[in-house]
Amino acid sequence: MNIDNPAVINVLRRSMIARIATLSRTGRPSINPLYFVYLDDHLWLGTADWTLAARNVKANPRVSVLFEMEQGHADHQVLRISGRASVRTDQEIQRSNNLQTFRKYFLTPGGILHAVTHVRLFRAMHYYHAQSAEKGLACVIEVTPEQVEFLRSGLQG
Repeated sequence: MNIDNPAVINVLRRSMIARIATLSRTGRPSINPLYFVYLDDHLWLGTADWTLAARNVKANPRVSVLFEMEQGHADHQVLRISGRASVRTDQEIQRSNNLQTFRKYFLTPGGILHAVTHVRLFRAMHYYHAQSAEKGLACVIEVTPEQVEFLRSGLQG
């Protein structure tokens, strides 16, 4: 299946959280939830260069990213996109990612609903971003998809 398949695009448009699966240098797996945008046939996941996800991508660029429809979908499918990732800290990518993230998470009906529903997290997000600035650089994990597939999640409706 290709990333430009209408069913795949539908999931990417409607999902709010990506779960990136990475491996450390020693092969230890990790899954981290991150905000994401899909742009120019790439997934961009915003984080900081000191996080486990970024450190693991630097050690091993092979990743899988999981997406689920957030609400009201009875089919319980999970979209898995596997590919190669890189950690990008350049300002142009940061600006573009920030703009697209703002549009997705705050300037759409779903984004406004998400922000209102999770308003209690704004203080935590502010604290996280302040701490991130002290520890290292903001970054984007850029994933180039190589394999796209739907999986059954095992949940029963």
